[in-house]
Amino acid sequence: MSKNSIDKFNNTKNLGLAMAAYSSASIFGPLIIIGGLGLYLDKQFNTYPWLLAISIFIAFIVTNVLLFKKTTALTRMIQSQKENHVKEEKPKN
Repeated sequence: MSKNSIDKFNNTKNLGLAMAAYSSASIFGPLIIIGGLGLYLDKQFNTYPWLLAISIFIAFIVTNVLLFKKTTALTRMIQSQKENHVKEEKPKN
């Protein structure tokens, strides 16, 4: 995330709400899309519940990858903001 993208979150509440929305979409998006595909294929090939279970497992992995990537990006962004804040507070001689 760049400084410009973080500036639109003028407080911690807005940042928290944005992360909650992203987390929800990261969980339910893959689950609905991949799980729905697995359910459809199960009905087509009459293999219920095997393809559905496999697709839910795949959706779980995709969700974790998406959340891990976003969390590491957010952690890096917060760390750089802290470092910039500390540099600005140092008194100049």
